[in-house]
Amino acid sequence: MERSDAHETRLDWSEVLDALCEPVLGVERDGSILFSNLAARQLWGYEAEELERVGLGGLFAEGPEQDCSQGILQEVQRSGQCRGDFLFQKKDGGRFLGALRGCFVQGKRRGESGLVILSVRDLSEQRRLQQKFLESQKLSYLERVVDGLAHEIRNPIVTLGGYARRLQKMLEPEHPGQVPLRIMLSDVERLESMLREVEDYLDFARSHRLSFCKVDLKEVVKEALALVPFHEGIRLEESYLEQGPWIFGDPTHLRELFRHLLDNAAEAMPQGGLIRITVSQEGPTAQVRIQDTGVGIPQKFLPHIYSPFFTTKTKGAGVGLAKAHMIVDEHGGQIDVHSEVARGTTFDVTFPLDRRQTPRRVA
Repeated sequence: MERSDAHETRLDWSEVLDALCEPVLGVERDGSILFSNLAARQLWGYEAEELERVGLGGLFAEGPEQDCSQGILQEVQRSGQCRGDFLFQKKDGGRFLGALRGCFVQGKRRGESGLVILSVRDLSEQRRLQQKFLESQKLSYLERVVDGLAHEIRNPIVTLGGYARRLQKMLEPEHPGQVPLRIMLSDVERLESMLREVEDYLDFARSHRLSFCKVDLKEVVKEALALVPFHEGIRLEESYLEQGPWIFGDPTHLRELFRHLLDNAAEAMPQGGLIRITVSQEGPTAQVRIQDTGVGIPQKFLPHIYSPFFTTKTKGAGVGLAKAHMIVDEHGGQIDVHSEVARGTTFDVTFPLDRRQTPRRVA
């Protein structure tokens, strides 16, 4: 191409910047934003004019991070570059961790002060995947340990139970020895039940196979309700749509998911109470809410309730909610919990109506 032709070819640099996948900002020395590309506007949720008004300082999360914008600009102007990970805040208040990279472009004309060019890469998904990998590694190790312990414990439990039952038959019904034997057998049966729970969970975690089909979520919830032996004093309040909602899922596993949540609600109300079950649809998602008026879960325990073998109860192995979380995850869903001590607990389970769409997860 001849030089004259090259001069006639004009590039719209805003279109070039908008074609970039990575967010880019052009920032002046005082922190005002001169320009932004489409990726930056989508990441923070601002229009171009709004970004110009907010300025660089307004893009950082409130607190110590917000005061670092001038330091970044000074470092870029001093050394020509800057890099680091910072906590940013979007227009809607959501926060994300971003990897910031900056360079200084000196003005070519006399009197031009130059410009700081910043790019920011959202690290949220990367950190989420890293966290998920670490959790899976931890879970794998924990499962191996528990599996070994289960095999070691099973034989002594079977032996104790067998001898206790034999002795029970040998003694007269009114013999004083029957009392400690009944206590022993009660504890043995409790341990056997916990051991079965652990082994069932390990089998499920290792080799479960899901068979997906079109499922009426309302009917699955009703089937789960029929499987739960609610004790006296528990009242049920149910709310359903006339039709559906329909999702793609494994009906057997979904039934088990809701049975665990309903069991959990019933166990939280030993003196009775109310369980509300609501099945609804909102936009591209189907939702199931299970509320109880039970004892509630202390805030310090909420981050751990989906961890395998974590329990605050006197019975059970603490695998029900871990299995429930696994089932929701494999259906592309999301499970959220809200709880207040002495007031009750609410579980909200959300599924995409279309398997290709996944509900937005909140970190």
